[in-house]
Amino acid sequence: MPDIHDLGITNTEYTQLIAQGYDPNLERQLIDLGESPAQARKLARIVGLTKDKPPSIDQEWEELMAVWEDNCGH
Repeated sequence: MPDIHDLGITNTEYTQLIAQGYDPNLERQLIDLGESPAQARKLARIVGLTKDKPPSIDQEWEELMAVWEDNCGH
C-alpha cells in the first residue's frame, strides 16, 4: 500500500487537480528532491497540464498561463 502524504489541500481541490492531470506522486518526488511544497505543486500542475497534449482551447491556454505566471513570476 502506498504511503499517504498530507498535501495541504481539500479533497475537492485534489479532485479538481486530478481532473487536470495533476500527479501527487510527482509532487512528492519533487519535494523529496528538495523543492518547496508550493514550488513542487506548481511544477506538478504544469506537467499535468501539458503531459498528454498541448493546450488546444482558450480555457486550457489561460489555465496553463496562469500556472506558469504563478510559478515563474512573468
